[in-house]
Amino acid sequence: MVDVLLIDDNADDAQLIQRQLALAGADYKVTIVSERDAVEAALERHFDVCLLDFFLPGYNGLELLQDISVEELPGPVILLTGAHDERLDAAALERGIADFLTKDEAASAVLDRSIRYARHQHASRQTLRYQSRHDDLTGLLNRPIFMQRLEALIAHPETDLDTTHLAYLDLDGLKTINDNWGHDTGDRVLRHAAARLHTTLSELADSGAFVAEPLVARFGGGVLAAALRCDAETPIARIAERMVDAMREPVAGGGARIVATASIGIACANQAPGNVHDLVRLADQAMYSAKHAGRDTYWCHEGGGESYTRLRATLETDLRQAIADQALYQIYEPQIAVGSGALIGAEALARWVHPTLGNVAPNTFMPIAHVCGLIRPLTHWSLSAALQSLAHWQPNLPSGFRLAVNIAPAQLLAPGFVENLGQMLTEHGVSPQHLRLEITENFFTYEQATSKLQALGEMGLSLALDDFGTGYSSLARLSRLPIDTLKIDLSFVHQMVRNTRSAALAKTIVSIGKDLGMTVIAEGIETQDQADMLQGFGCEGAQGFLYSRGDDQASFSQRLRALAGE
Repeated sequence: MVDVLLIDDNADDAQLIQRQLALAGADYKVTIVSERDAVEAALERHFDVCLLDFFLPGYNGLELLQDISVEELPGPVILLTGAHDERLDAAALERGIADFLTKDEAASAVLDRSIRYARHQHASRQTLRYQSRHDDLTGLLNRPIFMQRLEALIAHPETDLDTTHLAYLDLDGLKTINDNWGHDTGDRVLRHAAARLHTTLSELADSGAFVAEPLVARFGGGVLAAALRCDAETPIARIAERMVDAMREPVAGGGARIVATASIGIACANQAPGNVHDLVRLADQAMYSAKHAGRDTYWCHEGGGESYTRLRATLETDLRQAIADQALYQIYEPQIAVGSGALIGAEALARWVHPTLGNVAPNTFMPIAHVCGLIRPLTHWSLSAALQSLAHWQPNLPSGFRLAVNIAPAQLLAPGFVENLGQMLTEHGVSPQHLRLEITENFFTYEQATSKLQALGEMGLSLALDDFGTGYSSLARLSRLPIDTLKIDLSFVHQMVRNTRSAALAKTIVSIGKDLGMTVIAEGIETQDQADMLQGFGCEGAQGFLYSRGDDQASFSQRLRALAGE
């Protein structure tokens, strides 16, 4: 079936063209339009070939195409006119029109041959056009086209420079992979990384994290880039974490499972307004900061040169000291039963007040802890502080209450972690039934994941899968592991009221959890509309600013005493 768009205001001529196409023997489906509004709408839809009459009411075919890029149309255009005119013929071909026929030439055989030739020519041009714009190896945009589109994006008056970012990714150790396993394997790793990046950003786009589709490119070597127009409610740190996690997925190559992590630098467009080359330079500098921080992480450019590097080094030193001095503190974000409003648990969250800089955001100090070897002592401190609070609260805890603590993979994989946790529970006199450990889906990429989680489950601890739907889990894996709780990622929650796909994903997660006999808790609830929608989905638990921004230990103790009637 060949879809023909016939633009002609003369009914008799249009019927003649239809008859000639019917006589050609090919399977042609003809759609006839004449009014200008209908014509412009039709050109935006799919067609295989367009037959365009030159003389139209109030304008002509070339004028119609004056503001339209013929290359961008879904099919080729053949111009039809009443009489031959060499100047018109030349103008048509210059405009990109595939062929020029007079109507008395448009007999069935000639018309059929012209259509077949135009479609073949159009397909060849589209192939060459694609190849000129895309990287051969990954299929992503190439650097010149990406830079052109980035420049247009930054210059567009509707682009919010405060929420537009450039992410610059360099694969860690690609040269080593090429040296050890060969360039074929290196190319496979690079294609895999490009696909993971594209898929992850598409998933985030589907969840409403962006106001426009991201631009993704390969700059050359092991460098990828993405231009991101973020939704105002979506922090770039969360997007960066997703990209870092996505790059950790292993790929088979050279008889081994190879993981090529990425160091990611991010620069905001407002740091280099109107200059895309400066923006790339800033993102590149941030990428090297991520490299120096230990790789497999991201870094956001916040300043220039020495002062920026010095600030990061200062934060690392001071964080190390703060953990040693136990100068951090925890807040406790209540988890609420969606239907009844009853308190069912809480999540312990680390906070840091720097002596001179004031409050340091978790998305600033947590990446530092990950890359400079501090995540294990920080996690140990978090567990110890949580158990101390549980010991203090235990007499007033509601039935079924669990306190959730986020556990980093590095801590879970540490030798003796399960045994040490058991000793800590005993020392604090806390029942395992009151503690929930939250893990992220990237932990599943480690070989020891199953045995570690089974050992923790046998202790009587609750195990929650945090940010479900954003990483590596599968239903088969969930059915085998002792996970009893799913956490719906806030990226779905924030968008679901206005984004039907995010709503569908959240509803599906609730359904999966219920079918597997798990508790489902949604995080990041900020509005009553979100809470009502989750209740309609059957979600049991929720947490977020709608209920509380988090209590310190004393305030949470008072909350528990009030519930206990003291």
